[in-house]
This record gives sequence, structure tokens and C-alpha cells, in this order.
Amino acid sequence: MSDHSLPTTLDPFKYADQNKVLEGEIAISLMSRLTGMLVDSTGVVEIELEFDRDAQNLRILKGKLSADAKMLCQRCLNPVAKSIQSEFTLGIVMNDEQAQNLPRAYEPLFVEHDSKLVIQDVIEEEMILSLPMFAYHEDCKASDYPQEESVADFIEEEKVNPFDVLAGLKLKK
Repeated sequence: MSDHSLPTTLDPFKYADQNKVLEGEIAISLMSRLTGMLVDSTGVVEIELEFDRDAQNLRILKGKLSADAKMLCQRCLNPVAKSIQSEFTLGIVMNDEQAQNLPRAYEPLFVEHDSKLVIQDVIEEEMILSLPMFAYHEDCKASDYPQEESVADFIEEEKVNPFDVLAGLKLKK
């Protein structure tokens, strides 16, 4: 079963039991923590989520997301567009004990039994984790870099040694 719109909140336990698949988009501008890391908040995150049970009968959420994010180039300090692609598998758990018993392949997704899951929060967290640590253009030129001072300003002038005067006095005897 496939839905082409994303609900704001959902019951992940019910969705996993029903093997639901969701596809849709979320605007980047709606994710406040993510937009603080970007230069521009335009665009959307394309999402595909599959709620299911694995071979051990654990409830899981498999997801794929893709987006174009505009970050600050660390070389030239101009905006650079980065294509973000991520695939993740989360184990839906209610407490720390269940989280510790998850296979290593799954990251825990904590949800209280009777509470709803906010899809946007999960997607925002995965987007933040998928951002590159440092963004830069592949073809930045040295002339694009901000120039503060020339190299000549850093070359120290030859300093006069104050003890040279004493050496001169010693020779006069």
C-alpha cells in the first residue's frame, strides 16, 4: 500500500503492523534546526518511508531521503549546493531496554506506546546527520578566497639586536 502524501503525525506501531509505505516531500524551510546549518532554506526533501517487521518480528522503519541543500563553502565562503542522499533503518522502541536489544544494524527510534510520531522530526534529524561536515566547491580558485593581508605583511623585518652595541664596546678596549 502506498500513500503519496505524508501525514504530520502517525502511529508507527500500527503502520509497521500494516506494512505501510509512505512517499512525499517536506519543505526544508519547515525544519528550523536544519535551516540554521544552511545558507538557503528553499527546496524540499523527497522522502520514502517503509514501516515493516523484520525477520525477528521487530518493528522497523526503513527510509530514503534526498535533497539539495545550500551550504557555505569553507574555501571561498560562497553558497555551494550539495546533493544529500541517505538511507536509514530505525528500530521502533519504547524504552532503553528494547533499544539495547536491537541488532547493531538498527538505530533506535524512541516512541511511547500511545503517542504519535512526528515524521518531520525524524526526517530533520536524518538530514542533519547526512550533511557533510565541511562543504566546498570542487573548483574553487585561489582568487575566489577572501584575501585579508598580503604575504609580504607577514615577513618580519630584520630586527636590530640590542646587544650589538655592547659587542662594539668590548672591541674598543
